[in-house]
Amino acid sequence: METINSESGTTQPTATTPEADQLDAVIQQAITHLGAMYQILPGLLTAPVEGGQSIAFSRAIPNEFLEASAVAAEHDTTMQATTGLDPVKAREVIARNLRYEPLAAAAEALARDIRYTATHERRDVVQQSLQVYSLSKAYTRSPRGATLVAHVKTMQSALGRSGRTRKAKPAPTPAPAPQQQQ
Repeated sequence: METINSESGTTQPTATTPEADQLDAVIQQAITHLGAMYQILPGLLTAPVEGGQSIAFSRAIPNEFLEASAVAAEHDTTMQATTGLDPVKAREVIARNLRYEPLAAAAEALARDIRYTATHERRDVVQQSLQVYSLSKAYTRSPRGATLVAHVKTMQSALGRSGRTRKAKPAPTPAPAPQQQQ
């Protein structure tokens, strides 16, 4: 049912029905449209996979602070010359960030809704699969369930379980030896 994409190491489902083929086509079309956002939005950068922490602190600084700094730099030319802060550019950055915020919120909501939809569809299948696992484990204890042993082991492995592990009883701590008085 699944194939491994050797280039990215991701698991991709194989299409088995016309409905699945249609869904795959729609998803690919949506991905293409999302990718086009990089062409539509001027100056949109791709976030690095690693190393973004060096600029992440910038989100924690409020716009009010940036505006107050711009005002201070405007009123003191020495401050502006020393720091390089251009009040006009600072205000443009604030305005641009405010304009991007609704788009970012909508994109995050879309990602959240896509994951919720996938999880919602999966819930019943997960519950039924766990019932199959539970019943299969019980059936393997009887002679008629011998054919299920391999399947139970596969399910256990997929869940990251190695079977029943019992806790070792800790060795009793020896009582301290009585001290003799002299």
